[in-house]
Amino acid sequence: MDLKNIAVFAIFLTILSGCSGKKDVPVSSSSTYVPLEVSIGLQRTMCYGTCPTFVLNILNDGQATLKVGRFTEEVIGRHLDEGNYKCSISIDDITEITTFAEANGYFKLLKRYDDERVMDLPAAISTINGKTVFNRFNGPNLDELYTKIETLMGQANWLAEPDTKK
Repeated sequence: MDLKNIAVFAIFLTILSGCSGKKDVPVSSSSTYVPLEVSIGLQRTMCYGTCPTFVLNILNDGQATLKVGRFTEEVIGRHLDEGNYKCSISIDDITEITTFAEANGYFKLLKRYDDERVMDLPAAISTINGKTVFNRFNGPNLDELYTKIETLMGQANWLAEPDTKK
């Protein structure tokens, strides 16, 4: 192999070794990184009536997204057009809810509470620090947790994404 081919090969290896698919978020100016993941999530599904529908996800760095569906005014406490929104949530608010969930046995719950033979019941699908609970039928009473999450959702300063209906 001549010198020119060795140089091209060395550049090729350098480029390949610099590529990585892993994305982490710095938590401080030190070399510690934490992967982005959902700290708090809540989804309410449809029913044949006026059940509110939305999908909320709050990442561990405070970035939040909300997909507003139908009948959400009462839950959110104000009108938001159907569509996609984003905002930032304080780490203290995230910690308050995740600590509440842990203190109330959330991480000991089953993954699914349901009976597919029962029709027209909306589901509440919650996620706290990687644990997801599908709660539609004969599940635990998580209303206090849902209320805390929905109150935080209602207080947030949501900014509509460009695709949101007006």
